[in-house]
Amino acid sequence: MLQIVEILEPAEQGRTTPYLCQGDDGLRYYIKGRNAGRRSQWCEWLAGHLGRALGLPIPPFRVVEVPAELLAEVPAKWREIGAGPAFASEAQPLFQWSEPAAISRMPVELRRDILVFDWWIRNMDRMAGNTNLLWDAKDSRLMVIDHNLAFDPDFDAVTFRAEHVFRADYEAVFGDLAERARYGERLAGALSVWRNACDNVPLDWHWENDERDVAVNFDPAAAYETLACCLTPDFWRMV
Repeated sequence: MLQIVEILEPAEQGRTTPYLCQGDDGLRYYIKGRNAGRRSQWCEWLAGHLGRALGLPIPPFRVVEVPAELLAEVPAKWREIGAGPAFASEAQPLFQWSEPAAISRMPVELRRDILVFDWWIRNMDRMAGNTNLLWDAKDSRLMVIDHNLAFDPDFDAVTFRAEHVFRADYEAVFGDLAERARYGERLAGALSVWRNACDNVPLDWHWENDERDVAVNFDPAAAYETLACCLTPDFWRMV
């Protein structure tokens, strides 16, 4: 497992406070550790695999080890990242947070892919005021990040429809039976990575505490059941 050798600084954005860190491979990563919560790590890991299987431009990610001895070298507040296995997303220095003006420059097919993907994984965290998208204005490239709130048990379809950053593309997909069928097949194909992703979740992530007597607040079976509806008519219904 890749080792983190330096914790550089907390990120300026992100409600789970990821930390920019240096890996022993010479690359920098945004790390979501214990402070982000175990459920958050599960969601990032599983949604990342599903998104990449669907063809979305998600930054390379992996599980890394934060050595306990490294925490002694950082400010006390930073130690919230915790020791042990953490979720790591490779930093993308050429990209900036997406601005509303960039939306019209993004490829239509990719916008629709992201819209359907977020609907599929029940992600309410890509709304107009918080897109969780990175944009390279020079080369017109997009990166899709932050899936810690995926598989939301309180997912609100009406709010999603009204506020998603790509809501303008909603009817072109949801109102077209041929598009719905095409996406259903693509989603079902992407779902084939689920078992392998679950099998490679670190053992520590199955527990909320170091004593391993409090199970993580995440049910992979329930999440899979929701995802598996992608080939049914119910998948596309608002309620």
